[in-house]
Amino acid sequence: MVLISDAFGLDVYPNGILVGHGDQAVLYSSKAKVEMPVRLREGKVRGFAWSSLSHLHRLLLLYSENEYSLILCTTSSEKEHFQLVYEGETKDWINAGMFLDDNDSESTHKRRFVLHTSHSAILYLEYDLNTNADCKVLQLARCTDSSILYYTKLHGNSYDKLAIISGNAFGELLIWQTQFPIESQAETIMKTYPLLLRLPAHNGVIHSIDFNLDSQLLVTTSDDRSVKFWNIQKSGDWTTAKIKPIFSCFGHSSRVMCVEIFEIDGQMLVASGGEDSYICIWSLSGELLLKRRQHFGAPIWRLGFSKDACTLYSTSSTGNLVGQSLKEVLNRTRNSPTMLSNLGEANEFVRNLKFVTNEIIVGLSSSNRLYYTRILPDSSHENNWLMVKDFPSYKRTVLEVFDGIIATCGHRRISLHRYNPQTNDFDQLFDGIRMKGTIRSFQFLSRDLYLVSDNLGYCLLLKTHQLCIDSHIALFNNREPWITAALLISEKYLLLGNREGHVMLYYRSSTENDFQLKDTIKHLHGNMGSNFFKLLNLNDEYAHVVSGGHEAFLKYLQVRLTDCSLHVSQRESIPLAWVEASPSEDLILGFNDNHIVAWSRQYDVLLQLACGGGNRCWDFRLSDNQLCIAYVKQKRVLFYRNSLYNKVANEIKDIQPNTWHTRNCNTIRLLAHKNQSFPYIVSAGDDNIIKVTKVMNDSLFQCAELHSHISTVRCLQTYLYKSKEDSRTWLIFSVGGRSQLCISQLSIDMSHRCHITELSTHTLQNVMETSSKTSTIEARLMAIDIAQHSVEKYFSIYVAGADGNISHYLWNAEDPCQLNLKTFVDLKRCPLSIQWISGQEILLVSTSSGEVYGFDQELQTICVQLQLHVTGINTIDIYVDKNLLHILSGGDDENIKYTVLNLDTKDVEYKTEFLGLHNAQVNALAIHCPTKKIEGSEMYAYTCSIDRQIYRIDLKTRQYNRVGYTCISDVKGMLIDEYQRMYFYGCGLQIKCN
Repeated sequence: MVLISDAFGLDVYPNGILVGHGDQAVLYSSKAKVEMPVRLREGKVRGFAWSSLSHLHRLLLLYSENEYSLILCTTSSEKEHFQLVYEGETKDWINAGMFLDDNDSESTHKRRFVLHTSHSAILYLEYDLNTNADCKVLQLARCTDSSILYYTKLHGNSYDKLAIISGNAFGELLIWQTQFPIESQAETIMKTYPLLLRLPAHNGVIHSIDFNLDSQLLVTTSDDRSVKFWNIQKSGDWTTAKIKPIFSCFGHSSRVMCVEIFEIDGQMLVASGGEDSYICIWSLSGELLLKRRQHFGAPIWRLGFSKDACTLYSTSSTGNLVGQSLKEVLNRTRNSPTMLSNLGEANEFVRNLKFVTNEIIVGLSSSNRLYYTRILPDSSHENNWLMVKDFPSYKRTVLEVFDGIIATCGHRRISLHRYNPQTNDFDQLFDGIRMKGTIRSFQFLSRDLYLVSDNLGYCLLLKTHQLCIDSHIALFNNREPWITAALLISEKYLLLGNREGHVMLYYRSSTENDFQLKDTIKHLHGNMGSNFFKLLNLNDEYAHVVSGGHEAFLKYLQVRLTDCSLHVSQRESIPLAWVEASPSEDLILGFNDNHIVAWSRQYDVLLQLACGGGNRCWDFRLSDNQLCIAYVKQKRVLFYRNSLYNKVANEIKDIQPNTWHTRNCNTIRLLAHKNQSFPYIVSAGDDNIIKVTKVMNDSLFQCAELHSHISTVRCLQTYLYKSKEDSRTWLIFSVGGRSQLCISQLSIDMSHRCHITELSTHTLQNVMETSSKTSTIEARLMAIDIAQHSVEKYFSIYVAGADGNISHYLWNAEDPCQLNLKTFVDLKRCPLSIQWISGQEILLVSTSSGEVYGFDQELQTICVQLQLHVTGINTIDIYVDKNLLHILSGGDDENIKYTVLNLDTKDVEYKTEFLGLHNAQVNALAIHCPTKKIEGSEMYAYTCSIDRQIYRIDLKTRQYNRVGYTCISDVKGMLIDEYQRMYFYGCGLQIKCN
C-alpha cells in the first residue's frame, strides 16, 4: 500500500541505496526495488549498519526510535536475498548503531555490534547466526555525562577503541571512549567511562556531525543555521585528541539537519542539507560551490554520497529520494559563465542581445550598431564580434528575433533582416516607417505576422516581410500602453498583455478588418505586464492559455470563444520571484533576486545562475537537453551552457517522486470515479495547496493543484455536481486562514484527465449590527459543510469560524462570485467541526468545550445539545440508521465516546466510553459498516491518536483490540473507503488495508 512519510534513514553502499520510508526499509538498485522483510513495530527507520562480508553473507542492522532488527543478506547468482533473523527493543532512543570487527577467529558465525542511545549509553551486543537466539549483552557502557543527545557519530573497529562523538541540546560537542573505565563492577556488565572532551559549538541543538581524520576535518550543523568547520588532530587514542574551530558557514535559512564529507577527484568537499529544502556544497576553505533546492520545499533529513557514481543523495519529510550528480561541481570553467570578448570599438558595448541559432548571438550595441558572434561547442575558445554590414543607423529601442529573422525598431522606424547560415550574411528584408511614436514592442505572432506598438498607444498588426497593415488595434489610453506579450489564438482571436498589467481579448469577425476589444482582466500579474502567453489547448468552445509575469505565480486563462469572454481559471505558485518563459511543459525560466533560475515541475530547481540584480538583457536557447543562456552584466556579455536535466550515472530503479504536501495535511476527501479501483484523493494542508492525486503502483500521482488559498487550509468538502457518461464534475469548497472561502470545480473524464477551475474566492466577514455601530470580524475558518437545495444550482454553505460564529450562506453555482449571508449564530466558543445531516435537516457542530450542538437549517433553533467530552472534540464521525444517530467522538482528554441519539425524541438512548485505549489526544476515528443495507449488521469503529496506535472497536459488543499502528506523525484524521482501506493523514499519508 501507499506510505508517504519522513525518510530519516539513508545508507549508500556499492550495491544500492537503503532508504527508510517511515516504518519501511527499501533497497533501491539499478536492478530492482526490494522492501526489507521487516516493519519496525512502532517507530520510523532512522539508520542502517552493515557487518563485514563473510562467505557471501552479512548482517544488516536497522534501528528506529527504540527498536532494532537484524536482517541476513545472502548473495547468490548476482542476487541478494534478505531474511529477518532478529528483532529487539531498547529502553532509550537509539541514536546510532555500528558493527565491530571483534569476532574471534574461530567464531565466524558470531557478529558483534553496538547501539548508542540518547542518554549517552552504549549497548555492546553479540548475535549468533547458528543458534538464532537472543542477542547477548556483552557490556552496558555509560558516560559520566548523560545529557540528552540529538546526534551521534561512532568511530572505531573494536569495542575497546570505540569513540563516541555526540551533540546535545545545549550546542555542546561531547567525546568519550570505551577504553579506560572509571567505575566497574566485576559481577556486572555495566561500566562507566569518563567524558574526554566538552566543547561549546553552536547556539542551538547539534543535528549532525561528520569527520575525516585524514583531512583533519570535523563538521557540525545546528539549529543556529550554521555549518561549522573544525580542525581535529588525533595521534593515538581520543584522550589526546584536540579539536579547534576554524570557521562557520551560513548558507541555509533554517535549521541545518544533515552534513556529509566526501571526496571527488582527490578534493574533499562538504555537503549540508536543511529544513529550508536546500543543499549546499562547500569547499574546505568555506566557499559555497553549489546551492540548490531539491525537495520542493520539504525539509531535508539525510545525505549520502556514492563515490562510484559521484552522486549526492538526499531524503526528505515527503519520503523522496533525490540524486544529484556532482561530476561537474569542481569544473568551475564549465559551470561558470564564460565572459565573451569586447566589441571592437572603445567604449562601445552590447546593451541588448538575442540568440539567432544555437551558436549565433546578435547584439545591439550602445552605438545602435548590430554585431554577431559565434559560440563554439567548446566555449573556452575566445569569440569575435563581427559587425553587420550596411545596417541602418538610427537609435534603436527594440531587438527581437524569431526563426532567423531579426527585427530592430526605434522612433517610428522598423528594420527586418534575415540571417543566412550558409553565408553568415544578414539580408535586409525591410527598412521604413510604420508607426507614429517611439516603438516599444515588436511581437512575432508567426514568421509572417507581427504586432507593433509605440509609446503613443498606436498598435498595428503587420503581415509579410513588407510589413503591410493588416489591422489596427485600439489600446488603453495609459501612461505606458505598449504590448508586453501577444498570442494569436486563431485568425479571429488575439490575446494581448500591456505594460500596465492588463490582459485583453480581441476578436475580428469575418466582415471586419480590425480587431475589436471584447474582454479585459486588469492587473493579472499586478502592475506589471505579462511576460509571455502560451497556448495549452484549443477546441471549438475554449482556449486555455498560461501566462507568466512579475510575480511568483503562473495564471491559467480560459478564453471562451462562444461569447468572447476571458477568465482566470487557476493559478500555480512557483519558487521564482517572476517568470520570463515556459519553453516546455515541465520547465519554467525566470528570476530570483539576482539569479536566473530554471525550475522543473518534476525535479524542482535545476539551475541558479548569478547574473546581477535588475537584469533585463538576456536570452536563452533550449535544444536537446542543452540550455544556453546569454546575458549582459556590467556592460559585458556572459554565456552559459550546460545539460539541463543532470541524470544520475547509475539510474536507480523504481524511484517515483512523491508529490504530497510538504507540510501538515489537515483534511482529505475521497472521490469515486468510474473504472478506478482507487478513489481520487483531494487533500489540503498547511502548505496552502489543494491537491488532487490518485494511487498508481503503490505511489501517488499528482493530477492537479489549486493555489487559491493564501494561508493554511483547514477543511474542505466535495460535492458530485454533474455525472455524465464521459465525465464527472465535483465542486470543492475549502476554508482556512485569513477568513478565506474558496470554491472550485474539478472535472475528470473517462481518460482520467483532471481539469480544475477556480470559481470564486471570498473573504468572509460576519457583520454584527449593534445599536451603536457595525463592526466587521475576520477569523480563521475552521470547518465547512454544504447542503444542496431542491433547485440543483443553489446551495447552503455552513462555515464555522474560530471566533465562535457559525454562518449560513446562499450560493448559486451559475453565479459563483455572489455569496449571500443569510444568518449566523455565535456559540461563544470555538467550533472545531460541522456536519450536515441531510435526511434530518440538522447541522451538527462540535466545539472546543467538548459539546455537540444540533441546529436547524436556518440556525434558529438548537434541537440537540450534548456534553460529550470535558475538553475539545478533535474528531467526530456519525452514522444515521433510520431514526438513530450514532456519534463517535474523540478528544484532548484521550477518551473515545460512543453515543446513540434518537432523532425523533432527541433523547440519548445509549452512551459509553472507551478509556485507556490511547495515551495521547485522539485525532482520528471512523465508523465502518461492512454491510450497510442489512438491518442489524456489524458496526465497527477505528480509532487513532497521536500515539499512532490503531484500535478496532465492535460497537455492537463493545469489544476492542489493537490492530496495528501508523507511522504518520501528528495524525490529523482518517477515512475508510468502500474497499475497507484506511487512509491516515497528517505529516504524510498512509493507506493500509483493513
